[in-house]
Amino acid sequence: MTRHESTPLVAGVDAGGSKTIAWIDHPRPFRPQSDDRTTDLVRPLAEGIGGTGNPRVGGYEAAANEIEYAVRQALSTPNVTTESATTRLTRVCVGAAGAGRREEQKHLAAILSKRFPGTAIIVTDDAVPVLAAASPTATGMILISGTGSFAWARNSSGADARAGGWGVVIGDPGSGYALAIAGLDAVARAVDGRGPETTLLTSFCDRFAVKDPMRLIDHVYAPSMTRREIAKQSRLVIAAAETGDSVAREIVESAAEELARHVRTLARRLNLSAGITLALSGGVLVNEPLLREQLLERIDCLQLKTRLVDAPVAGALVLANRPDLIEILQNRLVSATSM
Repeated sequence: MTRHESTPLVAGVDAGGSKTIAWIDHPRPFRPQSDDRTTDLVRPLAEGIGGTGNPRVGGYEAAANEIEYAVRQALSTPNVTTESATTRLTRVCVGAAGAGRREEQKHLAAILSKRFPGTAIIVTDDAVPVLAAASPTATGMILISGTGSFAWARNSSGADARAGGWGVVIGDPGSGYALAIAGLDAVARAVDGRGPETTLLTSFCDRFAVKDPMRLIDHVYAPSMTRREIAKQSRLVIAAAETGDSVAREIVESAAEELARHVRTLARRLNLSAGITLALSGGVLVNEPLLREQLLERIDCLQLKTRLVDAPVAGALVLANRPDLIEILQNRLVSATSM
């Protein structure tokens, strides 16, 4: 057996609502990124991909199945696989959407510990890995805008607080879902004559291949039109804003202000100082420069150090590599080991 085949392995897992990503690597020290993105923060030895790892979507056993599948897929890649690959796996850190409460994390960790005997299993929510990817001390703030929206911050004293993340019924302001719904509402208003004309009418009709705007109802309320699918239509709203549509522009500006309010609120509550890290994540914030630029204009006075976390799994792998950081964040993590 070569040294490569006997070196311990660690795994970071981003268990999301649509897919689960697992990165496998040898233990190594944290390398802070030198630019604004975390894509190159960690280059894993191998990657595995599974389905939804959110226990609220399909249940805990189903989530554990997908997490296990993604990890074992990564372990089976040619540059990792040996007969002892699984026994060399010393630690797995899972950042799981839908596991924000400690009892949820304990339940998922207990199931996973049975799937990987002898391996230390660490489960946290999907916020902590984002901050771990951007800050070597896990101090600062994260702001996520994807299908939903959420903010969480931790100061140098270890105190933490959150804002948003109440879900689609209560709000999720500044999220992809909220943007899309506001766009559809603007279309309905324009058709009724209750609101100004907007190019969003053409955009949505073209998207769903309908000539009669009333036919949009069939698509929006179809069983296949999930919250996530609706959120994807936020691209239409932002595209219209980019081309000068005043209605769409107002929607995007409102979303940016809502997200800025998350940041300002947490900065005030935790007395965060200038220069603190602000990690931005989620498909909308990472992939939509217009919204991101408008957000940053609104919080410029706070003088935060912004980082884009386009691969949250990198933060999970950072945590798996850093027992010291796990100890610092122990009130946010749940650990389990099964022999």
